[in-house]
Amino acid sequence: MAVQLSVLQNSDDALLVWSVPEAISECAGFAIRRELTHEGKTKASWLDNYVGFAGEKHADGECRPSTEWPFQGFTWTDHGLDSGDSARYRVVPVLRGQDGKLHRADAQRSEWAEGRKASSTYLPYFNRGYVMSQFIAHYLERTGQSLAQFKDTISDEDDHTIRQFLAGDIRVQLLALLAETRERGGELFAALYELSDPELIDALVALGPRAHVVLANGSISQHKGEPLAVARERDQNATARARLTAGAVDVAEHDRFISPGALAHNKFAVFTDAAGKPKYAWTGSTNWSPTGLCTQLNNALLIRDKDVAAAYLAQWERLRKAKSEFPKTLVNANSKPSEPRAKATLWFSRTSGEVDLDALGQIVAEAESGLLFLMFKPGAKGVLKHVRKRQKDDPGLFVRGVVSELPSPDDETKVDVSFFGSGPPEEHRLKEVIQPEGRPQPIAWWAAEATRKQFTGNIGFAIVHSKVLVVDPFSPKATVVTGSHNFSESASTENDENFLVVRGDRALAEAYTVNVFSAWRHYRARVASGNPFPGLRKDGSWMPGSLWARQQDAGFWGF
Repeated sequence: MAVQLSVLQNSDDALLVWSVPEAISECAGFAIRRELTHEGKTKASWLDNYVGFAGEKHADGECRPSTEWPFQGFTWTDHGLDSGDSARYRVVPVLRGQDGKLHRADAQRSEWAEGRKASSTYLPYFNRGYVMSQFIAHYLERTGQSLAQFKDTISDEDDHTIRQFLAGDIRVQLLALLAETRERGGELFAALYELSDPELIDALVALGPRAHVVLANGSISQHKGEPLAVARERDQNATARARLTAGAVDVAEHDRFISPGALAHNKFAVFTDAAGKPKYAWTGSTNWSPTGLCTQLNNALLIRDKDVAAAYLAQWERLRKAKSEFPKTLVNANSKPSEPRAKATLWFSRTSGEVDLDALGQIVAEAESGLLFLMFKPGAKGVLKHVRKRQKDDPGLFVRGVVSELPSPDDETKVDVSFFGSGPPEEHRLKEVIQPEGRPQPIAWWAAEATRKQFTGNIGFAIVHSKVLVVDPFSPKATVVTGSHNFSESASTENDENFLVVRGDRALAEAYTVNVFSAWRHYRARVASGNPFPGLRKDGSWMPGSLWARQQDAGFWGF
């Protein structure tokens, strides 16, 4: 009765999912063995667990190998990878013998398994947004800062410790691209909604006239009785615009001032070679700001394809030409998708007749085994309505998602389908779609976390800011959608947006599955009702309910 194990990997996380044919008597959980190769050196170790058995004494922050404190579940995310690392894993049941001691059931261990490597064309990167609530809790406790003071700290360009941890590979790769462009004589063309991160501004200034930026005026509120034209003179990016102008960066004084009434919401960039030919494109949900890099859950996608880069550059030219208007020529161009590469479709908005939303709805309708997503303020009339229809029409479809700011409390109850219970199988229903939340009270070995209410009041509105849709990630038709588009009606009919649809790239789909499912798993435990988790159970009573839930998902995971 060997353990079956599947491993998915992205640039710095690995998601392990496993199963067994039937419940194992006296199983206290599972131990995870990892062989990690970092910079050419391989090291084997047991993954640590930070939660021990209920009733045991412990020190704050204490951890022990999973052979001593096993994992009581069938999924685990290993955050201990760096970009470029490779790892393989093995899962072993841990049994409690009649003498009360733990021992490994090596005869039932899984085979070694490792994740699929990303393709050379589409390279996804992520920050550490969904572990931020834990990081903040411990950081504030150590420094004595308030949550409001923390926001100022991450804006300080001299404090790289926090930035490097939270911004993760997004910051590293974006700075590397900017440096490569500067050193090799290329140029940058960017369309940006927010620009306030000092480190990124410095990198743009270092490019000087070889950096070309269509820069929005942010999100402006119109005062009562104020003419729209007057309101649009205000600029939330004024400080950055002044720095760029002083550094000879090609940025007009009024590049894309369309707020209030609309948002110039893009966050894409095109990098050219020394001959001026498009080389790379960069898209995703990450604003070029400290909060975008560090405190929100975001993603970025590097596309190393000259044809896709050329399509983004053509849109940049259209936006630059449009200035602060929405001419019919721009809307008409947006209303037809671009297909610069086989299996890749690129959409821009605003569109006419919500044709972009129709295309997204069709992608949701085509899902056969699974649908995973991260959304920010999708509204009731955007893609979320298509997700609800699929849930209603096909209850067996594997659906997992995190949505920041569901449309309304009434709508929320229609999406959240209850939580893990401890009773018979008919009571075990998963919260398939959740809003992010932190724990207001300590849980076992963890400190209390920043709650969603505290976060939105002090850091910013978004916790999950990513816009990602993954369909059937383990099939030849695996589909990934990402960009700046909020999957909402306003994104379609009002704003400047973009999203890229990539089909048939299973490695890309699996990388995004790691990010989405790990975020869902992280927050699901925080929105479940009841008392905080007191610790591991000392016997195998935890397994029947968890195994039943895993068996319901077996078709999706391939077990």
